[in-house]
Amino acid sequence: MTIFETAKAMGYAAAADKINAASLTEYGLYPEPFMEKVYRANAKKTDVRVYAGLNNADTDGVLLGLLKQHLEKVIAGIEIAGMLTGAKVKYLYLPQEEQELADQIRSEVQAHDIILVSDIINVREAEEDLLLHIAAAADLADIIADTYEPGVYIAGEDGSLKKVPADTKVPQLVSLDGAKAVYLGYQYYTPKEAEELSARDAVNGVIRVLTEKDCIVAETAKQLLKDRKASCGKCVFCREGLIQLEYMQKETAAAKGKAGYADLTKEIGEAMCDSTLCSVGQVSAKAALTAMGRFADEYEAHIKKNKCPAGVCGAFVHIYIDPKTCSGCGECVDVCPAECIEGKAKYIHMIDEFECTKCGKCIEACEEGAVIQTSGKLPKLPGRLTKVGKFKKH
Repeated sequence: MTIFETAKAMGYAAAADKINAASLTEYGLYPEPFMEKVYRANAKKTDVRVYAGLNNADTDGVLLGLLKQHLEKVIAGIEIAGMLTGAKVKYLYLPQEEQELADQIRSEVQAHDIILVSDIINVREAEEDLLLHIAAAADLADIIADTYEPGVYIAGEDGSLKKVPADTKVPQLVSLDGAKAVYLGYQYYTPKEAEELSARDAVNGVIRVLTEKDCIVAETAKQLLKDRKASCGKCVFCREGLIQLEYMQKETAAAKGKAGYADLTKEIGEAMCDSTLCSVGQVSAKAALTAMGRFADEYEAHIKKNKCPAGVCGAFVHIYIDPKTCSGCGECVDVCPAECIEGKAKYIHMIDEFECTKCGKCIEACEEGAVIQTSGKLPKLPGRLTKVGKFKKH
C-alpha cells in the first residue's frame, strides 16, 4: 500500500488528527500550523486547488533537492493535501530555469494527475486555495508513513540536504572562522549576530558564509539580479523597486556609487516589504537593507574611499606593467584575449586600461612578475613605447 493509499484508508478525520498530533507547521517564510491552512481553505471555497512549490522568493532553490532525493514522498504529500481539501486540481511549480529537472520528473508527476508548471506561483490567483511548500509535502508523507522527524532542511557544502533540529545553532552547522558576514534567510548578519541564530532562520535551507575575500556589494547585486528575474512584474513596488535596488548595487560596485544610496535603499526597501503581494517583493529587499545597514563600512569604502576591500569589484582593480621589471618578452601580449596590451620586443609593454577586462591571464603568463594587480593608486607609467631600461619617472 502506498503512502497516499494509507492516508485514504485512514480517512480525513484520522489523517487530520495525526497531522495535528505531529504539530506539522508549513515550511518556509510563512510558518503556521498546517491543518489551520487546510481548515481555512476549506471554509472559503468548495473547489480548492493545491499549489505546491517553493516560496516565490527562493531563488537559490536548494530545497528542490527534495524532488531529486524524495520525489515519491513529495508527490504523496501533494496527493494527501489534495485529499484533505477535496482538490480535483493539483499543481507542482518549478522555477522556469529548472527545465532539466522538470523534464526528469514530468512523467512521474503527471502519472499522479498533478500538473507541472514552470513558473512562480500566482499568489493573487491562489489566495483562497492551499499553498503547499514542497518540504511540507515531504513531511506530510512522512507523518502518514510514521517516519516523520521534526526539523528543517539545510544544504551542506556539497549541496546535499540534511534535516536537523530547528533549534540547532548556526555555529554547529557551519564554521564562522574568518567570517565577515553570514547570508541566511534572505538577510545578511554579522558573525556575532549569526552565533545566536538557528537552523529555523534558514528558511530556504541556505547558510552562506562570506569571508574577507567576498564583496558584500557584489554579492548583493547578484542576489537582486536573481530576484529581478524571478519577479512576475505585476506588483509595481516589486518590479520598480528591484530595478532601483539592483541599479544602486551595480553602480556602487562599478565605482559610481553615491552617498544618498543608503537612504534611498531604505526608503524603497521598506516600501517593498509592506506593499507587495508575494515573497519576491516582501523579502528580496532585505538583502539590500541588511547589507547596507549592517555593513555600511563596506559601502563607504566603495563610495568614499574608491576601494573594494575584498578586491573583487573590477572597477577598483587596476592591472599595470611595472616599467622597471618588464623585459619586453611579449608573453603577456600573446595571452591577452582583449588584445589590449601594446608592445614589441625589448620595449616596455603597456596595458590599455579602458579595454582591459582584468581577466588576469597576463599576470599568470609573466615569468618576470612585471604584471601587477592593485586596488591602490597607479604609479607613474610610460605614455608611449619605451625601450627596456630607459624609462624614467621624472
